[in-house]
Amino acid sequence: MKKIIRILPFFLFILLLDRFFFLPGRMDATWQYEKGINLGDPITFDNIEIINNFEVMVRKSGEFNSCYLLGCYFGNLYLLDSKALKYTKYTEIEEFDFLY
Repeated sequence: MKKIIRILPFFLFILLLDRFFFLPGRMDATWQYEKGINLGDPITFDNIEIINNFEVMVRKSGEFNSCYLLGCYFGNLYLLDSKALKYTKYTEIEEFDFLY
């Protein structure tokens, strides 16, 4: 148990470093709805406005949907709807798949 407590600050540091420096770069893609609350399909990085690094506004059809950014890992984008408090999962569309 003591080893876990000593390692925990290191993992928190890595998580925060990833969140603030590398996450926006991973989000720069086209995302297709998989499950949860549908905010529009597909979503591009141009439709996402990041506020305070945790809250995002997704713009579709002229209206904004407020969500919380849970993460963007292994080709999946996870959002939490701020009104319904339900999560949404989007998967990254490869450029080749998007064109055909």
